[in-house]
Order: sequence, then structure tokens, then C-alpha cells
Amino acid sequence: MRAVRVRAHGGLEALETVEIPPPRAAEGEVLVDVTHVGLNHLDVWVRRGVPGHRFALPLTAGADVVGRRRDTGEAVAVMPSVSCMRCAACLGGHHDRCRHHEIRGEGIDGGLCEQLAVPAWQLLPLDGLPPAQAAALPLALLTAWHMVVGRARVQPGDTVLVQGGAGGVASLAIQVARLCGARVVATASTPDKRALCVRLGAEAAWDYADLRAQLKTWAPGGVDVVVEHVGAATWEASVRAARWGGTVVTCGATTGHEVPLNLRVLFFKQLSLLGSTMGSFGELRTAWSAAVAGRVVPVVDRVLPVREVGRAHQLIEDRQVAGKVVLAVEGGW
Repeated sequence: MRAVRVRAHGGLEALETVEIPPPRAAEGEVLVDVTHVGLNHLDVWVRRGVPGHRFALPLTAGADVVGRRRDTGEAVAVMPSVSCMRCAACLGGHHDRCRHHEIRGEGIDGGLCEQLAVPAWQLLPLDGLPPAQAAALPLALLTAWHMVVGRARVQPGDTVLVQGGAGGVASLAIQVARLCGARVVATASTPDKRALCVRLGAEAAWDYADLRAQLKTWAPGGVDVVVEHVGAATWEASVRAARWGGTVVTCGATTGHEVPLNLRVLFFKQLSLLGSTMGSFGELRTAWSAAVAGRVVPVVDRVLPVREVGRAHQLIEDRQVAGKVVLAVEGGW
């Protein structure tokens, strides 16, 4: 079968469409014919490489997989990660803390291929959700839900700032925070992206340069929670935007991972700085129910055939995407 593989880190040329043996379903597994795969910044990092991190190359790309069960024809999405299901963390429902937790397309082969064998319990029914929209959800939705609900524990009436609000995770974080009953504002780089943030539920969306001045009116003492995923470019502004006793929760470092930390600001303001990565399988099922019910809507910037995977990577790298790029696998080779 055909698959998009990364054999060695590099530029767009590192994305190779190759023939690999088709999967065989083990006991408890089912075969899924892949129709759509959503891309994430993670796919770019796997292809380019991350200093100090070793990826298990060669690797089939793609964490967010949608397709049809070979045995029933049902349209399903696949959970974007696996864990051992036996350790104390897994048995306690904290699958994201398992020492053997792996994301598809990063630690184990992903779904950017024609067919995948997966445990039946890891399938999520689409229940009428369009496949291209569903492919924009699993990893980003779980990440946003865990940040807002699991880590920051946003409550009704809280004020929340979402940095880079038009991104895949951030666009969902706006909606999840609204579901929690919070008041939300966002930042974004262009008028179109800021308008998108407002359509998703933000009360206002501002240019990054205007954030400090605008917050003086909207939240004079600072916000309760800052959802941060941009990294070095916004970190200082995020810490400054949090109120005394506030929280900054972060899941990413797209613009750089080395940031300044003024300890006097941290302890005088009594801030909580929280890291967040993925989430539990239980959280994903809860979040997925909200998406199927239409309470959380994915933002799909565009759908491209899988043969344009290089173009999709370039769009993500150039920050020309609002929401997610989805690749149509079936018939797209």
C-alpha cells in the first residue's frame, strides 16, 4: 500500500510517498481504510527534526486519522495516541503520563497511508460529522480540552486570553473555554484571523501589539487564565497578562522554546505556570461528544489531496493557515 514516510529529517523532500506492506489486524484490532488525515505542527517538527529529540525514523506521518472500518463500513476517527494501559498512570486514567505514551506519526507509525490496523476501542464514531472536519479534531481537540478543563480548570465567569487564537488548538480552546462559561478574548496576526476568533466565541480579538493596551480596559487587573501555545514570541506578554494569582497554561513552542522567566514576577504575582501535553482517552471521548453534538466546531482552512502533502507543510510553516489543513487520502494519490 502507499504511505507518506519520513526516512531522514530535512526539507519538503523528506516527505516520500512509498510502497509498504499492508497491515494485518491482530486480536482485538480492526482494519480502517483511511480517507482523510489532518495535519498538525507536529508533522512539520517530525519532518524537520527537533534538536535533542530522537524520532523513531523511518516513520509514517499523520496523527489525526479518519476512515471507514473494513468490517462494517462505519465512518470513524482514530485516537491519536497509544499507551501501555497497564501502568499506574494508565490505570488511574492518566494515559498521557504513561512512560510508554506515543503519538501516532511521532513515536509510532501514523495514518498517512491507505490502511491502518488499530484496537477497536480506539475508534470514535463520526455520527454524521463530515470526515474532513473530523480529521481536523482528535489531537488538537484533546490538547485544547486538557489545557482548559483538565489543567487550568476554567470556571464560569473566568476571564481567558487565548494567544494565537486562529491556530488549530487555539481555535478549539476558545470554544472549550466558552463551553466552561468563561469570557474569552484572543490575539491573532491578521484581520481575517481576528474575525475568525470572534466568530468562534471570543468577545474581542486583537493584534499582538495591541494586547497590553486593550487589556487595560477589558481586564484591568489581568485575566484569570492565559492559553499559550505560541512560545517565545508571546511568552512575556502572556505572563504579563495574567492577573495576580492567575494561570498560564502552555502546550507548545512554535516560535521557540527558550523563554525568560523573572522569578520575582512569578512569586510576587503568585502565578501558576502549567505545562500540558495531550490528555487522557476519557477526556477525548468527552470532548468528542461535544464535537459530535456541534458544541465545538473544527476550523478547516482547506482540504488538499495527499499528493500535495509538501504544499500543506509549507502552508503551515509559513503561517498561512487558519485552523487546520486536511489531506484527502482516498483518491488523492
